[in-house]
Amino acid sequence: MKTAIITGASNGIGHQTAIGLAKKKIDLILVARNLVRLESIKNQLEQTYNIKCIVYAYDLSLIESNIKFYNDVIKKHQSVEILINNVGAIFMERSLTSEGLEKTFALNHMSYFTLSNLFSKYYKKLRIVNVSSEAHRGIKLNNNDFENKHNYFGWHAYKRSKLSNIYLTYELNRRSTTNETTINCLHPGLVNSDFANNNSFPFKIASNIIKLFGISTVQGALTSIYLACDEAIGDVSGLYFDKCRPRKSSHVSYDEQMSQELWSYSENILSKYMK
Repeated sequence: MKTAIITGASNGIGHQTAIGLAKKKIDLILVARNLVRLESIKNQLEQTYNIKCIVYAYDLSLIESNIKFYNDVIKKHQSVEILINNVGAIFMERSLTSEGLEKTFALNHMSYFTLSNLFSKYYKKLRIVNVSSEAHRGIKLNNNDFENKHNYFGWHAYKRSKLSNIYLTYELNRRSTTNETTINCLHPGLVNSDFANNNSFPFKIASNIIKLFGISTVQGALTSIYLACDEAIGDVSGLYFDKCRPRKSSHVSYDEQMSQELWSYSENILSKYMK
């Protein structure tokens, strides 16, 4: 039986992805901040689908928490076949984590970078799925300001983080030394969820519009489940998917120099926490 890690699994797309994988008899390792919510999901999935589900409560905006989570997993699991980087948020106001990183960059990018790097080195046969977004279009990164220090606007910071997910996918694929590890990214669709509800008025307006026109979280999880499980794409790597089909990402997302600079910047941050 396979085992899958899902980050940000306590609600929305992450929760529905967990249900979808449980239906396929895949054991689960779920991580999010809300332990009470995770325990409830664990009980539901184990009783309904007769699978094993282990849960961890960590704030993945912190590098140290990502590393602790990684160490917890490798101590208990000899094999993990799937990693779904799903955690994410949008922040109206610029703020820093307790480690001094800008929150959008820390949660939406550095968690993906840290877990993808660590787990892909430990588990030699791994499918990595990065939940990005069509929001990555119409924006570019500034290699002198990866952490959104100047002229902060929450929506733009979020868009840059989703572009960063794509850069990570393409760069890790280029750096991979084995075809047994694959990494792909995806757009889940315009999903009706509580994603923006913890923000101020403008984002709540946008959230209400999405509730009118967006797809369900069940539908939003379909491409994640497809990339995690479908045998027909077992060797496919380094692509961007939408509605379970590959498509071109934005023109700037193929900028290899920017991809390498983001990688180096992220690697330097991570190295400060590795012992």
